[in-house]
Formats: sequence, C-alpha cells, structure tokens
Amino acid sequence: MKDLKPIISSLLRAKMAPLLLILQIAVTFTVLVNSVYLMVEKHADITAPTGLSENVLFSFQIPHQGEEQSQKIANMYKHLEAIRALESVERVSIINSIPLSNRGGGFDIKMNPDDPVYVSKAAAFTGSYDLIDTMGVKLIAGESFSLVDEEALNDLGLGRSTGVIISKALAQSLFPENWHQALGSTIYLNQVPHNIRGVVEHLAGPWSFWQYKKNNIILPTIFLMTDITFLVRSHEGLREQTMKDVVELLMQDPHLHIDELKTFTEFKEAAYQAQNAAYTTLQFVIVGLVLITMLGVFGQTRFSVLKRRKQIGTRRALGASRMEIIRYFTIENLLITLCGATLGALLTILANNLVVAHLELSPVPWPYLAYSSAIVILSGLIAAIQPAINAANISPAEATRTV
Repeated sequence: MKDLKPIISSLLRAKMAPLLLILQIAVTFTVLVNSVYLMVEKHADITAPTGLSENVLFSFQIPHQGEEQSQKIANMYKHLEAIRALESVERVSIINSIPLSNRGGGFDIKMNPDDPVYVSKAAAFTGSYDLIDTMGVKLIAGESFSLVDEEALNDLGLGRSTGVIISKALAQSLFPENWHQALGSTIYLNQVPHNIRGVVEHLAGPWSFWQYKKNNIILPTIFLMTDITFLVRSHEGLREQTMKDVVELLMQDPHLHIDELKTFTEFKEAAYQAQNAAYTTLQFVIVGLVLITMLGVFGQTRFSVLKRRKQIGTRRALGASRMEIIRYFTIENLLITLCGATLGALLTILANNLVVAHLELSPVPWPYLAYSSAIVILSGLIAAIQPAINAANISPAEATRTV
C-alpha cells in the first residue's frame, strides 16, 4: 500500500505522542481482556441452569409440633397432606435445605471407604420421596424414589445404606470418561455405602460460591430438625395465589407460625446479588476502557491533523482526493492501535502466566485476546473517523498559508 511507507516515516519522526498512545492502548487492552473474561464468567454463573422449576416454587418453615417423635411425625404428615389437598398446589415435599439458600451440608465422597482422600465433594438434599418431582429437576438416567424408600430420621440419613440420586456434574466428577458408569455404582459417605440409582441433569447446590456447587446428592430421608421446611410447587402462573392459600390454611391453627416464606426466585436473587453487582461493575469498566481508547485515538488523530494542516493542504493541491486523506489517517491510527493491541496481548500473556503459576487461578482463554483486540481496533477506527474527515475537508489553500 503506497501510504504505508510515509505513514511509518511520519510516526518515527513524531516518536513520543504515538508511543504514549501505544502504551495507553496496551495497558487498556490488558485490563480489558481480564474484565471481559470476568464478566463472561459472572454471566455464566448467574445464568447457569438450576434444574428447578424456578417460577412455580416457594418454601417456608413451621416448627415441629408434638412432644414425642411419633407425634411430631404424625403432625408433619398431617400438614403435608393438608397442603397437598389444596387445588392451587401441584406438589409439595419436605426438604432439609433450599438450593441457593446458603444453608446445607457438604460431604466428602469416596469410591472406596479405605481411600485416604476423597474423590469429590457434594452437598446433600434430603426430603420426601417425591422431592425430585416437586423441584422439577429432570431425571436423565436410572429411576426415582418411591414411597417405600422414604424414612423420617433425626439425621440426614447418611448412616443408613440406601439408594441415592446424584447430579450429572457429580457423575462426571466420579467417572470423567463416561458419566453413565455412575448408575448402579456405589459411593461412600461417612464410610457408609450408597448405591447410585438415578442421575438428574442439573441441580443447583446450597451455595452459589462453592467450588463443588454443581455436585449434589438427593436422599429419600426426612430430616427431623427443629423446624420443618416445606417446598411447594404451584400450578403455572398461580404461585402468588398458592402462597396465600397455604398461609390461610396453616393460620387456622393458632399454635403455628410461618417463617422464611420465600419464592425460589428470591433465594436465587439473594444468592447472586454479589455476582450481579460485579457483573454490572465490569460492564461499566469495559465501557470506560473503550471510551478511554477512543479518546486517546481521537486526541492523537486530531493533534496529528492540526499539526499537519499545511502538509495536508499541499497534498490536496497536488490532487489528493478526500478519500485518500481519510484513508491515510485511518491507516495511521490502525497501525498505532495494532501496535498497542499487540503489546497489550504480550503483557496479558505474561501476566496470565504469573497468575496461573503463583495464585493457582484459571488462565484466561485465548479467544478473549481476539475478542478484546477486535473491541480495541474497532474503537480506534470509530474514534479516528471524525478527525480524518476534518483532515479531508482541509482546503488546498492551506498550502499557501504561513504560520
């Protein structure tokens, strides 16, 4: 390209301004790559499938009633059947903790009780035999529980050898080559064997921030805690009405009080509040970085045009067209932006290697370098358009003027 040689010569003569802009773009690029990566990671966390029928679920707690355990169990089932009989209720189950509620228990999982270390970790959800249907999670392998599997105990039921249902993510952790091998296999929780009888596609854990948040186990055990937690599934579009119906039903008993009446949507919003705030902040950071890049390129191009008005006028007098002038300044700033992006990519790779080596964090994937390069280059081109058009409009008469 005939303009390339004079452009490079011009940049080499005016070393300081282009160099400062290149350094600015490089630093901006490095921050931009990491910001884009973190934003995408946050978005993936926030939008990750929970596996549950989110828009029709709500939960609440009531205290156990009765002095003897048998009486407590009888009263619990009485409330369960009364709620189930409501027309607006599709299903209802008892559960030990609600997904994304920040309350639950995590356990080591071993494939052999004598293994010195665990294979993976998982959270345990316990409850009624029909808990899977109430939550709306999709069973993709094996079979669900039946009424004969259900038992009410004073613990999570890990001490009894029983069939369990696990999430696909946990199955993949246990059998990375073929998760289907998990079906029928035996895992050990607290040295007690449990047979895997089913696998669900997705199931959110109790904590959104936990490393093993996708690894979950379901047991058909009703945990007799101080309070009973009910998970209610309404018919589509009737959640608010169902909540009113359930409250009216239970309030007929003057000795009952309801705690923690919340929709699953509320639990999810609270669980991801920090991630949503970080996601929004990163969006502003990225917009700010793009604007900084654009302002830098705009200022450099404008300065270059003002400094070379007479030179531009001479080129116009010698027959250069407006498009040739626009092309000249566009290519000039494209070269500067490319140099800045290339230096920024090298800095990013260096910083990435240091972070991975010393902080044991996951590396930024290579495609993000390409994404950020595209953002920086496009921003630079857009910012250079207006000063380049101004340069093209300089009259040939400028060649005859003196400073």
